[in-house]
Order: sequence, then C-alpha cells, then structure tokens
Amino acid sequence: MTRCLLVTGLFALAITLAGCGGGSPLAPGPAPPTADGGDLVQVGPMLVRPASAVGFSVEPLRITSGCAFIALWGSQIDYLASQALLDRIVFTSSRDGYSDLWACNLDGSGLTQLTDNAADEYRAQWSPDGARIVFDRRWATADSELIVMDADGSSIVALTDNDQHDTSGTWSPDGRRIAFESYRTLNWEIYTMYADGSDPQYLAATTAAERWPDWSHSSDPLICFSSDRAGGNYEIYTVRADDTGLSTVTNTSGNEYHPAWHPNGYLIGFDRQVGTGDHDILDINEGGSNERRLSNHPGNDRNPAWSSDGRWFAFDSHRAGNYDIWLQDTEEPYRAYRVTTHAATDEQPHLGSPTMQTERALIGPPGSDWGGLDPIWSSAYAGVCVFDDDGYRNFVRIGIYAGDLGSLEVTPLMVTSPSTSSPVGVLVEANEIVNLREDAGRGEEPTVWDLDPLDAGAAVLYFDPMSGKLVSVLAVDDASYPAATGAPVVSVAAGGGVVTVAGVFSAVFDAQGRNLAPAGAARVALGDGGDISVLQ
Repeated sequence: MTRCLLVTGLFALAITLAGCGGGSPLAPGPAPPTADGGDLVQVGPMLVRPASAVGFSVEPLRITSGCAFIALWGSQIDYLASQALLDRIVFTSSRDGYSDLWACNLDGSGLTQLTDNAADEYRAQWSPDGARIVFDRRWATADSELIVMDADGSSIVALTDNDQHDTSGTWSPDGRRIAFESYRTLNWEIYTMYADGSDPQYLAATTAAERWPDWSHSSDPLICFSSDRAGGNYEIYTVRADDTGLSTVTNTSGNEYHPAWHPNGYLIGFDRQVGTGDHDILDINEGGSNERRLSNHPGNDRNPAWSSDGRWFAFDSHRAGNYDIWLQDTEEPYRAYRVTTHAATDEQPHLGSPTMQTERALIGPPGSDWGGLDPIWSSAYAGVCVFDDDGYRNFVRIGIYAGDLGSLEVTPLMVTSPSTSSPVGVLVEANEIVNLREDAGRGEEPTVWDLDPLDAGAAVLYFDPMSGKLVSVLAVDDASYPAATGAPVVSVAAGGGVVTVAGVFSAVFDAQGRNLAPAGAARVALGDGGDISVLQ
C-alpha cells in the first residue's frame, strides 16, 4: 500500500518560513497513477514518488521572503505533483433515474452522491464557508421548495413551504441571508430571506419575470439577475439587497440567462442565446462594458459558475452529445476540460468548498495531468521545486543520462548576507548534463535549455527569488572541469547589489535561453531582478 511520508528536520523549517500556507498540514489529493517503486514523499505542497528511497535527497537551497527553493535528487522520480486547495463541484445529475445532487473534484475524481430519493433536486450552491448547500427540491406533482443541507448531504432542512415554486437560492457574502426566485405571486420575483427561511422580503418586483439571482461577495454586495422587463427578451440587471441602485448590465437582441458573479466582484458571467441558436458563455463588467465571449461551440454551453480563485469556470455543455460538466480556463487559450462523462444529464454546476486536490502533475506518464494533458516529462533524475505561501510556483527538471545518476551532485550556492532580492543559485554536477526543462504552464511545452552540444559537466542555475523562475544558466564544459585538481567549480561573492560568479563557463544563458557568451566567460554578475552582465 502506498503511504505518504512527511519530510522533517531542516525542510520542516523551510515549510514554516516560506512554504505552503506557513506550515499548515497538507493532505494528499487523488492518488497518482499506480506503479512499482518508492513511497510518496510530501515536500511542502508537492507529492513525490522516487523509484527508491535509497539515496533520494530533499535539499533546501534557500528560503527567501518570497519562495522556498528545494532540490530533489539522488533517485529517479516517477511522479511529482503539486497539491492545492481547489474547489469541489456540486451539480445535478439524472444518472440514477432522478435528478439528484452529486459532488466531485475539479478533475472529476472523488465523485460523491449527496442526495438519493424520488424527488428532483436542482441549482445547488455552496455557502461561502463551504459548510452548507442550498438547493431546490421538487417532489412529483408538487412545487419546488428551497432546502439547505450540510456539505456531506446530512442535516437536511426545508426553508420554504408554499403553494408555488421557490428556486435558485444564492447566499449573501456573510452567509446570513439567501436570495431566491419565487412564483408565489404568480409571477417570478426575487426575494431574500434569512438562512433559516424567516423574514422573506421581495425586491426588483415588476410585472415582468425576474429570475436566476446571484449574490456578489464584494465590498458593496449586489444581486444580479435576469429579467424580461425590457422588450420581452432577458437582460441582466443588478440591485442592492435593500432594493436600491437598480442598474442595467446588458441590452442586446439576445437572451442572457443564468448570471454569475466572478469572485472579483465586478465581472459577471452568463450564457446567451441569440434567436433560436445555441447558448454560449460570456462575461461582462457590471457596468456593461468589455463584454468577452468565453465559449463558441455548436453545442449548448450554459450555467457558468466561477471557481473561488477566478482561474476557472464550470458550465454544463451538450458539445459531446449529452449534457456533461465542463471546466474551462478563464484566460486564453480558453482550454476546456470535460469533468463528467456519464450518459445521463449532468448540469447546473457550482464551485466552492475547497479541498486539497492535485493541481498539476509535473512528472508522470503521458496524459496523467488532469484534463488528459501531458506532464513536463515521464520521469526525472533531479529537479528544483519552488513554492511559496500560496503553493506551487515553478519546477525545473534537470536532464542527465541514466548511467550518470551515480555522478550527480546538487550543491546550494550560498553567499554571505545576500539581500532578499538576490538571485538563488544552485550548482549541478554530473558526467554530463543534457538539458533543463522549465515548467511553462498547464498544457504548454516546457522551456528547454539544450546543453548537450556543450558537453556540460556542470551547470549553475540562478532563480529569481520572488517569481521562482530561472534567470540564468551558466554551463561548464567537461574539458575545463576542475574536479581532478580539487579546485572549486565556481566561486561566488555578493556586494554592491550583485552576485558575482567566477569559473570557466562555456556559455551564459539568460531567462529566454539566449547565449550571452558564445565564446565563453570567466566572470558573470547577476543583479537584483535578473539582470546579467558578462564581466570577462
């Protein structure tokens, strides 16, 4: 059975000072692909599986005010993944014959059924603290009522009991009140009530339909909703909970449905149908400017819901032949991932209640990063991980030949009293260092430094202390390698706002991989912020 080991001692200090939430304990996310080999090792927000614990080293390089830099080396690494607090998705599914509520991780793992009865449940929403879920339930031949339950499906309490529909509950920022839509006046209106169902108050009341409210979690909370009050097609409006400050957000020839506040408090996502066409996802500023189209697919894309950090949005889509839950990046290239793949209807997602999950698979089999994306490489003999209080920041894979593993050495390059903005250095030695691969982001090809033509027996890597990104690579040719004489490969000194590195360098690369010294160099100065000067 795979077990998870916590790295202690000196590295525990690194976690306390700079890594992953100031030392909060981390639970493993979904299990990595099964394989023979060593145990899982937890390194800050990273889970590592070396092929063998024998010889495997976790080497703190430097702890800065921004990041912790950790070298992993000494045994083949078969799996490396970053862990983070990521939202779970609650959604409606008809997979057991009724429309019940289910929850899963962002990658579709950890699927859990929350309700199981002969009623239909729709439009679930996590509470701000992730502890409760509000949703609407409809029994056969009855109207819909609002229900609240704990996040695990227990402690179910009915909040409304009327002769007409009450649906689409949304929580206030403090979790004390719930806004919802109701047909109790024989017209769809927006109401608010306390989270126990008391003190219902209506707002934005007109003879038109007011539907699908969502409560922003901004400093000046607003409720957005869709209404057909202007000309018969649905547009998006905002209003305060005291029924003041009504404002129009959209005014188009299409119908705008299911508005959802972005966590930044001023952006609203929604789905639009133009004429009898399909639905697509868009977002817009609350003032009605800077509309942006996020999806453009022949299949219907509906019901957008943002992640707590704003990095993704979930939606239901018919693009694969039936309605499933999908997840999409909020920035270009707007990559979409299919979360559920059931033949039944999965719809109406909402994101919240963060749990520790696998955020990235950096080393592992092809397609093992969630969404079916490829990690940086299938294995590694060494690498440098960078993380801070917010979690994973960067990873550089150090490429050597399998037969050279026994020659590998990784040494921190320390200087006396470096400034907090001084670059962080590490010396890597082996019979030959073939290449370096730096993470360029999920689904992107890594940045590659090809050292093979240089016959590099050593490489000096320098990182930006705040971003964790490589700023320079200094290659040392085998022919000038001083190991036989016992002389140090490099010497390092700090002063005057620069770190000066002396040695016999066959190439000096900057952060973009450009060789600044094709004829070689003996002294290189690295300034704060990654400025590089070849001195001689």
